[in-house]
Amino acid sequence: MNSPTNGTTTRDTRSIPGPLRTAPDMPSTWQDVELGFDEAAERIIQAHAKDGAAQDLPIGDLKTWAVAPLDGEFALVPLARHHAAKPLRSTAFSNLMTRVGAPVEFIRRLPAPLQLATTNWLLAEHDDSSSATLRLRGDEVAAVVSGRYAPLDPEELLGCVRSSLVKFGLLGDVRVRSVASGLVDNLRLILPSEGVAVKVGDTSNVGIDISTSSFGRSAIHVSPMVWRLVCTNGLRSPERRGQLSFRHVGDSDRLRTAISEAIPSALAHARGLMGQWQRAVTFMVEDVQAMVDGMRELTVGEKKAFESELVREAEAPALPEHMPLYNLVNALTATARSAVPVRRLELEALAGDVLGRHVGRAS
Repeated sequence: MNSPTNGTTTRDTRSIPGPLRTAPDMPSTWQDVELGFDEAAERIIQAHAKDGAAQDLPIGDLKTWAVAPLDGEFALVPLARHHAAKPLRSTAFSNLMTRVGAPVEFIRRLPAPLQLATTNWLLAEHDDSSSATLRLRGDEVAAVVSGRYAPLDPEELLGCVRSSLVKFGLLGDVRVRSVASGLVDNLRLILPSEGVAVKVGDTSNVGIDISTSSFGRSAIHVSPMVWRLVCTNGLRSPERRGQLSFRHVGDSDRLRTAISEAIPSALAHARGLMGQWQRAVTFMVEDVQAMVDGMRELTVGEKKAFESELVREAEAPALPEHMPLYNLVNALTATARSAVPVRRLELEALAGDVLGRHVGRAS
């Protein structure tokens, strides 16, 4: 209400409430290492243990829950109040908004009263199947997944991988050269016995990446890859060129069997990828700038970083007009190293796609 003061008017300065926040997701880390399988696997398991005790809470009808404020954050609470309010992490909130058809970033910016009114109305009115599973870490909801979700969390997955390595006589031969944990976990296994000197003093190793997510962010992937010793860059096969993927749906036993059988298949594909990598030395990319400009998969920042790596690879003052495919692909995998783990894996797979398209076309 306005009131006169010394011939002027004052306005009601009560501010509109700010938006509610989400709890943070599990931190993502990437470690370049040289470890045996068991020690590397334990690093991933311990990282998840620090994130909070894992528990799954099946919900028959998500419409019997509501979004509520809790210490300035979003939380899920059952209408019957038979569970305490559970803070929503960022991924879980995105899962929930996607499920009810809400634009996530728009909802995040609304004032708190509008956030609550909108999300709860959509939650009550959406027509999709209302069964769900809350993936809990401690007292927080880390993900909201379908009732058909088949869990295979790090300890189970890595135990399955270890059994497969033992079965095929590989456990004593593999070395782990990187460990990633967080929203997506990744273990990079190489076979030092299968090293190839692609150039003099420049050895690459055959290997596989095993990646998964405990938070519904990724299927389980067993990816053929080549690891370059001199710069520790990784080159991965994209999904359509040998990567084996298994969604977290159905029966967990099916996933265990599929992963066990995928490991020798992925190694066979990795040997084929190594053959392409060797041929890349003799293949010339004629218009480097046009190729960079045409890579729509890269952000503006990634393109600039890629161009810088290309200049470094060429040992030239500016972007070269043409260069060997080997150097161009290595510049892309070097660019990937500065990305967060999930994006790093995507860029390394993009490098594998670039290699396959050019070498395959030249064959």
